[in-house]
Amino acid sequence: MGIRGVIFDLGHTLMHLDSAWPEVFRHGATDLAVFVDGQGLGLDGGAFAQALLDHREEGFALAKETMREVTAESTMLRTYAYLGLPEPGPALVRGSIDAFFAYEESRWLADPATIPVLRELAGQGMRLGMLSNATDDCLIQRLVDRLGFRPWLDPALSSAGTGIRKPDPAAFAPLLSAWNLPPQTVVMVGDTLEADILGAQRAGLRHVWIRARQDARQEGLTPGEASQRQSVVPEVTISQLGELPDCLRIL
Repeated sequence: MGIRGVIFDLGHTLMHLDSAWPEVFRHGATDLAVFVDGQGLGLDGGAFAQALLDHREEGFALAKETMREVTAESTMLRTYAYLGLPEPGPALVRGSIDAFFAYEESRWLADPATIPVLRELAGQGMRLGMLSNATDDCLIQRLVDRLGFRPWLDPALSSAGTGIRKPDPAAFAPLLSAWNLPPQTVVMVGDTLEADILGAQRAGLRHVWIRARQDARQEGLTPGEASQRQSVVPEVTISQLGELPDCLRIL
């Protein structure tokens, strides 16, 4: 059976960050501190931002262990409670999240090959979708719209929206169900061996690894993850997204 559907990762696959992660986190913390200081809550914005970064780090570790997403909303609520405001309103929580992500959101740029590749594959009758590990679905959906990917990706999902992170094979089920396609006719395309490629293998999907830049990660690998990563062998490896259409022809 040939390839009938393609699931793309988002970050460092369809789009790339025009910044370095330390700078992103530094700007995010500063913008969040300014936002909190401006709300008249009697909270120290700098202390709040540092607590959020600590809670996000803890949440990220838990999410990787359980493969269940710890969302930006839950982390923000935890931080407000930690600093003495256990019931912040929804508008305050959303505003805080958006302030934290504002700089990062502005630095994501579409890969130059993304739209041509999506157009070419869609023209071949393939179903195209997206599955991203992320803590905030609103951010992901805004990026999909701003970068012009929406017409091609259906569905466009994040772990913040579904609750399940790659490499749990259950993360792929909503796309396979929406398309009514067997997994062996669908290929996962992404930049992380331990999430995209291992997840595809566990779910019975075909898989193409885009070799990632060394500075693309938000975090380092734990020893266990590093060992796991070394054991993951991708079906096909490409160096850039533009190579994908030719690659799919020989899968």
